[in-house]
Amino acid sequence: MVYKVKKQVKRYGIIIPVFNEAACLGQVIDELQQELSGQHFILAVGLNGTSDESGAIAASHGVVVGEAVERGYGYGCQAAIDALAEVEEVEAYIFCAGDGASRSQDIEALVQRFEATAAPVVIGLRRFVLRTWWQQFGRALPNLILGAAGFFLTGRFYHDLGPLRLIEQNFFQSLDLQEMTWGWTIESEVKASRLGRRVETITVLERPRVKGEQKVSGVSLRQSLRIGVHILAAGIRARFAHGLPDAKI
Repeated sequence: MVYKVKKQVKRYGIIIPVFNEAACLGQVIDELQQELSGQHFILAVGLNGTSDESGAIAASHGVVVGEAVERGYGYGCQAAIDALAEVEEVEAYIFCAGDGASRSQDIEALVQRFEATAAPVVIGLRRFVLRTWWQQFGRALPNLILGAAGFFLTGRFYHDLGPLRLIEQNFFQSLDLQEMTWGWTIESEVKASRLGRRVETITVLERPRVKGEQKVSGVSLRQSLRIGVHILAAGIRARFAHGLPDAKI
């Protein structure tokens, strides 16, 4: 007699950090639930310092909801991850925007590259659509500051620190990320480089936010410089953090 072993379906946790996105969050969740297979993906919203109805909206849509009192991108991500861990274990975390900028097609492309290469980190590099030169410049400036020091930090040039990325679950836990605000994204990339782990990239298209207030682009030059300096400082801290073995970079 031949017994057929049922193949286990891989599950991916879509991590959505949220700060006051009530104006668009319901629409964003609806789109992801409609266009992504519930068999393969589970959505987790992480609130960080939110003062609007984002939490109630997320809960009404049946997604996992975690909450952190502190405001900061990393706090939101970690709150969603902690809440998801109480529900089920996933193959990898996929970090995406809560304002509708991330497309479901690009989320699926991240998974395809991850499964094809087994790289523990897959990053979506944004192909910008120029709307206003100031918005483009304000968003690009922090990345240009980081890119100038990219070889010093990791041995590679970073031209984007977009939110859409996939990190394998076990590898994510080993990174022990500490930068809970602007440095959350660069810390994972620097530590992956230090460990000598492969980082894959794909090109993604960032859309305009659905509704609500833009929190990154459109800020003043002074604010853009401040963000860039924070990111650079976080990268330097990650590069020289204790407790990680260094690969040759």
